[in-house]
Amino acid sequence: MTVLGVDPGTTESGFSLVGPDYEVLDAGKVPSGDVCDLIRSLNPSVAVVESLQSYGAAVGREVFETAYWIGEYRQVCRQCSIPFVLYPRPEYARAIAGVQKVTDSVLRQALLLRFGSDNKGGPLFKLKGDSDRRSAFAIAVHHLDKSGLHHSAR
Repeated sequence: MTVLGVDPGTTESGFSLVGPDYEVLDAGKVPSGDVCDLIRSLNPSVAVVESLQSYGAAVGREVFETAYWIGEYRQVCRQCSIPFVLYPRPEYARAIAGVQKVTDSVLRQALLLRFGSDNKGGPLFKLKGDSDRRSAFAIAVHHLDKSGLHHSAR
C-alpha cells in the first residue's frame, strides 16, 4: 500500500509518496501540470489531496486555478482506478498537531516529534526545507491514521 499525498498549488504542487509504515518513499515539488503524470507513473494505492475550503473571504484567480488542478488529479485517478480522497487542511493539520491553530512551523514540529529528524539520514530528510512536501506527507499520514491501513503506529 502506498499513499500519494498532494498539496496542490496554482503553479507548483508538493507531493509525498508514503509507505504503509509511514516511510517517505519519494517527495518533491513539481509543476502542477506534472502531477497527473506523477500519479500515472507512481500508481499509488490511493491519492489524498488537500482540498480547498471556504473561509468566507473573497477568493482570487489563484484559488480557482488550484481548484482546476485538483479536478484534473481527480480525473486521472478515476481513469487509473486509483481511489481519490480530499482532506481540508484544518482536519489533517489538527489531527497531526493536536492543536486548533496550526501553522507550517507547528505542523513541522509535530511531524518531527512523531517521526524523528529531517536532518541528513533522518526519516524526514526528503521533506526538509519545503512546507509543501511536509503538508503532502501530513495528508498521507492522516489518511493512514484514519484508515487504519498502516503497519506501525509510531
